[in-house]
Amino acid sequence: MADYEKSSDFASGLNEIILERGKNVSEIAKATGVSTEAVRLWKTGSGSIRLSQLIKLADYFGCSIEYLIGRTLSSSVFPLSSCPPFYERLRFVMKEKGVTRYMLVKNTPIFDSYFTNWKRGADLNLHTLIILSDYLECTIDYLVGREG
Repeated sequence: MADYEKSSDFASGLNEIILERGKNVSEIAKATGVSTEAVRLWKTGSGSIRLSQLIKLADYFGCSIEYLIGRTLSSSVFPLSSCPPFYERLRFVMKEKGVTRYMLVKNTPIFDSYFTNWKRGADLNLHTLIILSDYLECTIDYLVGREG
């Protein structure tokens, strides 16, 4: 499946959980600190979502990021958790998987400069998270430190 197709599953997953939980755009926007327009764009698959927003949304619905974006069918309750800084967690997972920065840059569309940006605290988008989790063979929740 192409990366774009995986990213577009987010709109389907979000719409399903909104319907399942009986929520509306205004409630979600208020609870996650984003505009109602951003939530509408996510629902239609037109808007890009960042990691910090994904975590707030998954925490709001009490589910995993994987469920929210349609990568798993299990909707089991997921506890709220504090995530470590992304760069630190990424370095931990890379070391655990035996993957170097050079390998990631060489074998994915991720640029070396991204690492510097992440180290400085830059947020990343869903598409990049999917690329990283696929390459590192782990869930996005594991990659960002939401699950052990």
